[in-house]
Amino acid sequence: MEQGTAARAFAAMLRGLYERAASPTLTSLARQGERQQPSVRLPTSSLSNWLTGQSMPSQHRVVQFLVTYLSQQAVQAGRTGAPPGWPRLWEAAVEERRQRRGGRPARPAPGSGPAPQMPVHGRFVAELRPEEAVSEWEVHRPVDVPATVPGSLPLYVRRTHDEILRSVLGQAAGGTSRMVVLVGESSSGKTRACWEAAAELPAGWRLWQPLDPSPAQALANALQEGIAPCTAIWLNELQRYVGEQAGPGSEQVAAGLRKLLQDSTNSPVLVLGTLWPESWNALTTLPTSAKPDPHPQVRALLEGRAIHVPATFEAQELADVRTAGGHDSRLADALAHARNGQITQYMAGAPALLERYRTAPPAVRAVINAAMDASRLGGVTLMAEEFLETAAEGYLSDDAYDALEEDWLRDALVYTQQPSKGVRGLLSQVRARPGANGPGGLRLSDYMDHIGRTERRFSAPPASFWRAAHSYLPEPHLVRALGQAAEARWRDAEAAGLYWRALDLGDVEAGQYLAWLWQERQRDDEARRVEEQTAFAGDGDALEKLLMPLLMQEEYQQAERLVREAASRGNSTAQLHLARALTVDGEAREAAHWYAEIARCSDPDVLRAYADDLRKQGDLDGARAALRAAGDRRAMGELVALAAASGSPAEVEQAAREAFAAGEATPLKDLAEQAEADGRSADAARLYRNAITVFERRRRQRDAGVDLIDFVAGPRSLLDHFNPTVLPMPPGETWALRQLVALLDGTQGALAGDGALTEIAEAGNPWALERLLRRMRERGQDQEAETLLCSEASRANPWALWVQAHRAVHDEQVLDDDRGTLLKRAADARVGQAVRVLMDRAERAGKAIEADQWALHAAARGYTTPLWELVRGREQDGRLEAAEHLAWQAPAIQRSRTLRRLAQGRTGGQVMPLLQRAFDEALAWAPGLLAEHLEASGEFVEAERFARLAADAGDRQALEDLATGRRGDDPERQWQALLSNGMTAEGATAVPW
Repeated sequence: MEQGTAARAFAAMLRGLYERAASPTLTSLARQGERQQPSVRLPTSSLSNWLTGQSMPSQHRVVQFLVTYLSQQAVQAGRTGAPPGWPRLWEAAVEERRQRRGGRPARPAPGSGPAPQMPVHGRFVAELRPEEAVSEWEVHRPVDVPATVPGSLPLYVRRTHDEILRSVLGQAAGGTSRMVVLVGESSSGKTRACWEAAAELPAGWRLWQPLDPSPAQALANALQEGIAPCTAIWLNELQRYVGEQAGPGSEQVAAGLRKLLQDSTNSPVLVLGTLWPESWNALTTLPTSAKPDPHPQVRALLEGRAIHVPATFEAQELADVRTAGGHDSRLADALAHARNGQITQYMAGAPALLERYRTAPPAVRAVINAAMDASRLGGVTLMAEEFLETAAEGYLSDDAYDALEEDWLRDALVYTQQPSKGVRGLLSQVRARPGANGPGGLRLSDYMDHIGRTERRFSAPPASFWRAAHSYLPEPHLVRALGQAAEARWRDAEAAGLYWRALDLGDVEAGQYLAWLWQERQRDDEARRVEEQTAFAGDGDALEKLLMPLLMQEEYQQAERLVREAASRGNSTAQLHLARALTVDGEAREAAHWYAEIARCSDPDVLRAYADDLRKQGDLDGARAALRAAGDRRAMGELVALAAASGSPAEVEQAAREAFAAGEATPLKDLAEQAEADGRSADAARLYRNAITVFERRRRQRDAGVDLIDFVAGPRSLLDHFNPTVLPMPPGETWALRQLVALLDGTQGALAGDGALTEIAEAGNPWALERLLRRMRERGQDQEAETLLCSEASRANPWALWVQAHRAVHDEQVLDDDRGTLLKRAADARVGQAVRVLMDRAERAGKAIEADQWALHAAARGYTTPLWELVRGREQDGRLEAAEHLAWQAPAIQRSRTLRRLAQGRTGGQVMPLLQRAFDEALAWAPGLLAEHLEASGEFVEAERFARLAADAGDRQALEDLATGRRGDDPERQWQALLSNGMTAEGATAVPW
């Protein structure tokens, strides 16, 4: 910690605790101390100095009593007590004081070395103030209400998602790195929930929000430098850090976060993120087309991390609001005026903003609609005035455009930025920070962004919007994203122009999309021109594609010109080709120049090839450095091979461990098996244990996510599928654990194997526990096995609780109440199968509401199978309305997908009401399915209308299917022209371009 920071943090913690304890008089505190046995002396002057931070208590017994007593008073007042890590903070503060006075530093713990020097980011949580939540941490400013209570934030009412979030934070506070993402609609309370949870982190934790020079770049820089333990990373609006909106470094950021969460040497850290449901789906859905997967690392990072935040308060939660409303007039006002339980939306001023938008003059609405489209189609968050001015023109009718006055934009922006009931306006000015590279601009209100994604779902922007994007957006990845949005809407000419612009700005991915556009039209010359430009922008694959035919036709001079041009523009693949050719020609000096350029690149494939060149040249140290710079699993595997060829056994083992940490398991496994084959049992056991440590860290990281545990993930025999009384082997088995147990059994006896299984089972590995129980029963130790099972169940071991519940479900001698109790205990331990059985029991008993609650409980925690099975079961039973009603209640993350699956299984008149409602609710897939069913039933005009609406919503396939189906009866070749040329911005068939 920096000098003095622990003392300030401890004083802030103590002062906050004192205030939460209702600020008792100092005299009363002194009297309470005197009543202790033995008494604790608390002079009022010392108490005053401690609470103001002028000094601090130095005696452990004094500070123990003071913090304990104030915590009890705070809890009795309905507030939180002292954070669990306060003793460590006090000790650090005392140590700071000792060092400032020249005292001898405290003696380090035995065996501890010097602490690694990690960059420190953020501020101590204990130093944060409630008013900063709005000004610095992006919590929505609450509406102004007369006669409100003091305080910048309303009283907070905990909901179901808050309890799930607290469990994750508890794991982080306990020493294990965690990440969680709150997913919910705009103004549903995601950011406030994160703020309230972060405020309860133990003393010594810091909260940090990466912002400068840009959010994604700030996070990328910090991940490269290292992040200190006990740091909570605040990633509000996570799409700014990973995914399309984050820019070209998104995958590296996601990979860095994954590595950070798996790294036990600097744990714990906590990553807090928020996302809208549509952003979550965009980042986690596997692409189905032949185009490249845009963010596999992001999807792997987010797997199992979501907590659903409902848009509305449930009945019990509304009752809690009513209770808290007696102490906070803002909550009382929200309860009186909010519709459908949308308390947080009302508190964030959403109704006032919506009313201001609805009643705005035409010019203002045009500006807001342009901003809405820029955000929803391209993820553009900051917009320049020039962009809005140019884009807005096309959103105005001829009469409205003719009526514009000279200063119409200035007047419109004044209107949009005017606060409403204390909250920010429709647009707000974001100023560039001094010394930062990030741009300023105008930002659309979060809630109006949400409205735009709903109300403008089936509206395509006018030509002025695409023109403004081409002229005034400086970020290439955002220009490319809008090009993709244009292509998805059949605005192919607009897409081509935007792709060219993004490519000119250096975005190689845009070149790939543009080349595909030309190739689909058999325009090979244009496609080649784009591929050349893409190669010059740095795309190695594009360069290889261009070189291949030249080399096959022996056009070596033309190939050399292409390579030299690409190399001079920074293409690392071209630089590698050129360096190798120059080496062969004996041009060592020029070759060295290009190799030096290659050493600074970030392409793993090129770096691995460079390492191979260095190895052949005898520069083994250089080869190792290049492989470490590449850093992927293939490079780390090659590093092991390099060590095996030239290094000592210790170097080989170290390299194998590094490769294993990077995901390449084979070298370490081979070393362990070779040691076992050579009779070096101790070495083999050590290597197996090294692997087990990594496997177990990954398992704990996976199992401790916010989703429910799925114990059907283990292997099952065919007979098991027909015998529900047989439990499948649970997950958790690894080759390292299996082979270690076999090795110990063979060399030291079964008790040694049991010992290893016991050790891993106690760490929570269900396979190890199951295997241990099975071995005990095979030896006739049934009573010992049962005792072990009960012991593990008493420790709330999820697998043990599920075993007991599963046996009870299939044992007719067990009372039904006892069976239900065991199932609920397993469900409380996050066992997904227990939740599923409880849902099935309620459904069979005719308790539909209870069954719904269990299904929705599982879905909110990421376990969607029970919900879909319940929906499908009701559908198959002919209870269509009940199935549809439950599907509409699904959390926002799964609602659209569940309804789509339901609609795809229906035919004829059964499906149309569902599709019509889905269309009314602005679900993007609805018009495409409507077009398909209407076309099949002969309603061709309506089918075309909905197919075009689907295209405007970004569903290209619906109109393509309809056009392809009608191409056989197309005397004027209108449909053929559409397939060839796409549409204009206004929706007419485009001319050839």
